[in-house]
Amino acid sequence: MGIRVPKEKTIPLFVRLAYLVNRLPRKSRTSRLSLLLDLEWILNRLCHEESYALFSKEDHPCRQATEQFIGRVLPPGAVVLDIGCGSGDLTSVLARSADSVIGIDHDRDCIAVAQENHRLSNVAFLVGEAEECLASVETKFDVVVLSHVLEHLEAPILPLEQVSSRCGFVYLEVPDFEYGPNNEYRRILERPLNFSDVDHLYEFDREELEALLREANLEVLSTSHRLGMLRFWCGTQRLH
Repeated sequence: MGIRVPKEKTIPLFVRLAYLVNRLPRKSRTSRLSLLLDLEWILNRLCHEESYALFSKEDHPCRQATEQFIGRVLPPGAVVLDIGCGSGDLTSVLARSADSVIGIDHDRDCIAVAQENHRLSNVAFLVGEAEECLASVETKFDVVVLSHVLEHLEAPILPLEQVSSRCGFVYLEVPDFEYGPNNEYRRILERPLNFSDVDHLYEFDREELEALLREANLEVLSTSHRLGMLRFWCGTQRLH
């Protein structure tokens, strides 16, 4: 949601001071921009962390954007597998319209938190590997969720290929490397602070992620690029 701003604007004193400091002589424009990019990364990261301390899980704008998108695309009554479910917050959201949801993660501590905080009759949390769960003959999944999973993996194509023939739909969410131009400046200038989290192995742009989905034979049915996240709803081979 955008905003309308007044024609006459009040500029805080610290902003004026920052502009004065920025005019001080430096060795080069490259070093000046590099410093500003590093400062912006630090402040952006602090804002991100502080936002999750300020807003509740239900009220956080990023979580609401995800819930709104999933609410539009998730078939009612679906059987869902949430891979890499962590502490189960998204799993419980999925359970509102799904018939049943399995949240799976290899982190025992996260699963323990999920089991404690999300005691729902149509949700089960498991410690284990997603591939084994997908291969189970006992459960046929309509939807597989990969939310903030691919950016952590050495070979992100593998889980996409695994799910493409074992469910009808895939929901995918990763940070958007191109949410603004500064990350491109960082890439060109080879700045070390060019990641959105310290345990990420990939930071995907939109074209790169779409190419990865095509390689896994997933058809993009709907997308959302809001609030710094890429959200994709995809159809699989089984759907066709």
